[in-house]
Amino acid sequence: MPGETALDEQVSSIVRAAGLVRPGNRFFANARLVDDVPPANALAVARQWEAMTKAFMFTTIGGLGAAARHFAAQEAPGRETLAAFQTAFRVIGDDLDNLADDFGAVAPGGAAGIHYLWWADSIVAPLVKASGEESAPALPAGVARLLEAMDALADHRLGAAVQLRVVEAIALDIAVAFRRVYSKVQVGGEKLFADSDALVWIDAHIKAETSHAKSVSDEETGMTALVEGEEDAAELLRLATGYAAHWADALDDFADQLSGPLAAGTPAQATAQATAQASAS
Repeated sequence: MPGETALDEQVSSIVRAAGLVRPGNRFFANARLVDDVPPANALAVARQWEAMTKAFMFTTIGGLGAAARHFAAQEAPGRETLAAFQTAFRVIGDDLDNLADDFGAVAPGGAAGIHYLWWADSIVAPLVKASGEESAPALPAGVARLLEAMDALADHRLGAAVQLRVVEAIALDIAVAFRRVYSKVQVGGEKLFADSDALVWIDAHIKAETSHAKSVSDEETGMTALVEGEEDAAELLRLATGYAAHWADALDDFADQLSGPLAAGTPAQATAQATAQASAS
């Protein structure tokens, strides 16, 4: 479709307007500024991220199914559109089967390598053991609404395009924030994730997300190439605007869980709280 580059730039503007980029995002700022993270705080965020990555993978695959049904009904789907479909398939395929070298070299084999299970085993499980909190509380409102939005996009033929384009725009910053947060978790004065392999899930994503973001924003085979006509373009922008807003709310939930209980500690923690409050006002 003509104008794909301009359409992709509009999606980038939506992501920026939602506050999902540094330095303005509260979660990214708090992750950098806090000095240490209690296991209970880290576990709360980790459990929510597990739910988010699980929903993201399955609902994006569902969105690919909706797009596939659309293509099946066409006599001859355009090759440029199918090339974009291949891109989407490869990128979400990493979450399921670690097709990229950055993941395949370090991910557990079999189903244990599915990203939300890999996260649960390597990050959530040690935090549960350290904190003793076996039962998970209800999801905060922002995270819950994001999961509902993901579920709705699973039935839309542009749903996978929207999810991949928005998430891959912010995935690297999220992974870097997680690296900062989980490297600071301490139990009895010792870092919980001190071993060099303890944060391999996060490190692998830091390496891979740059290429993912480039793939889904490519002007020829990126997600905007799945758009067929001006009505589709308007619909993609509408969906992306709502979806980005839900991501902003979810990351605000993460920020709240870092800034509140930690704010009474060191000067850096007090600065994190002040930064969060200033950004919210």
